[in-house]
Amino acid sequence: MSKSLIVALLHRVATVDLPEILVEVEKRIFKSDLSKLQTEIQETRYSSGQYKCPFCHDDHIVKNGKAKGNQRYLCRNCGKSFSQQTQTPTAYSKKETKVWIDYIECMIKGYSLRRCAWECNINLATAFFWRHKILDALSSFMGTGEVDGLVEADECYLRYSYKGNHSKSKRFTMPRPSRKRGGESVGKRGLSNEQVCIGTALDRTGNILIGMLGTGRVKYDNLKRFFEGHIAPHSILCTDSAHGYGKLASQLDLEHKAIPSGKYKKDIYHIQHINAFHSNFKAFLQKFRGVSTKHLNSYLKWFKWIELFKDEKELLKIQKAYIQSQATYAGTLIEEILSRKPVFV
Repeated sequence: MSKSLIVALLHRVATVDLPEILVEVEKRIFKSDLSKLQTEIQETRYSSGQYKCPFCHDDHIVKNGKAKGNQRYLCRNCGKSFSQQTQTPTAYSKKETKVWIDYIECMIKGYSLRRCAWECNINLATAFFWRHKILDALSSFMGTGEVDGLVEADECYLRYSYKGNHSKSKRFTMPRPSRKRGGESVGKRGLSNEQVCIGTALDRTGNILIGMLGTGRVKYDNLKRFFEGHIAPHSILCTDSAHGYGKLASQLDLEHKAIPSGKYKKDIYHIQHINAFHSNFKAFLQKFRGVSTKHLNSYLKWFKWIELFKDEKELLKIQKAYIQSQATYAGTLIEEILSRKPVFV
């Protein structure tokens, strides 16, 4: 189709539809020139100013020739050779970069694994492993994070899930009878070891802490490990009236503001933001039809990433997700994904 015809057709497009067309044009330009992408990945990975070995993290490395046009390096400390692709989600992948970018776009749009596989023309199992490789890399890039200032904190609980096809598994045996449609636990009321406690905290500038604290009612030691080193001293910790936070505040040099039961605010202090965060998180999980607890930590970090960049344009989200996942040494083997165990604080 000629350029003049496209321009002529644009004059017939409704004004409200022009932003959507602009987004598609920007995506096409972005995907047609990926040379800049590799430069941005390299600059992000080596933002500290020094190249480092992905195996021993030593900075005494030298160039070691090229393979298929890709520069290789040699670590003088551990003697291992590596390239820009080593220990990244795309390492050893036979698919083109464009396919990976299309897949990340599908993830950001919230598509199911089957839809992702169909859109990118890949196998369903490949779509599953790609998702977890990307999530592991993004988790490594973001780290745990830190909150500061006025911090709202609370926990939420999810059922312990063994979701997955275990009928032919040789490495796993169900510890209890399966429940249809995630039904209620039998003979256990309230909080028990069949619920997973998720710790959450956020400050008024948008910084987020999220992680699995354990099973059953939250224990003080887990709560302390979750916050210690990740909340700035002299911050104001705003919580409900649950026990444990007062002691935590005194030990970590924080000011504690407890909202009494039945009330929503205490002057300028409240936990409405963290409650809304919990609602959004549970809505986010619903589209996955349940998440296995052993993979839940990856989805917690994915939701954190989505919240941090929710105000960005879709194209920028795709760029950031790809660059950040490629800029981190976080090689995850398929066997590690299959044999994964829940990661508690």
